[in-house]
Amino acid sequence: MKTANIKFTRAIYNLKSINKDETVRDYTLLKTDLEQNEIFTDIIRIEKDNGFHDRSRKFEHYLYLRNCTNWKRCSKTGLAFTQKNNVFEGNISRVVELQTKNKKGKDFETPQHFVIVQFLENKNIIVLDVFENFYPQSKELLNKFIAEHKLYR
Repeated sequence: MKTANIKFTRAIYNLKSINKDETVRDYTLLKTDLEQNEIFTDIIRIEKDNGFHDRSRKFEHYLYLRNCTNWKRCSKTGLAFTQKNNVFEGNISRVVELQTKNKKGKDFETPQHFVIVQFLENKNIIVLDVFENFYPQSKELLNKFIAEHKLYR
């Protein structure tokens, strides 16, 4: 599938469990366009943002990809609001291992894969679209790209 001339891969996840205060939701992979893919994991987690991030964009949720045994070490992205209801955008970062570290003593990161997340059926279903090795750098391009993207429903 493509948006403009940029290919993307889609995965659909189904709600598996939710914690008692409804801030953490775990989902299992229902189906994907690919047989095998390093990006899509069998389990993902959506956590409500607690407000303790140092980003300039307002995040509603964080998306965790279960690629480690401990959720704190898994790949994650903040999901920023878009102009569409129940549609969020983020990125899967690539680590840049410089000798110099950031303020928190960690490696720097740069966006590698653009992500569009769509919540369906009262957050019981998540559609995850990943644009590998692409990230729209300007806000104008990002907004126009999301506006033209064909959502699942």
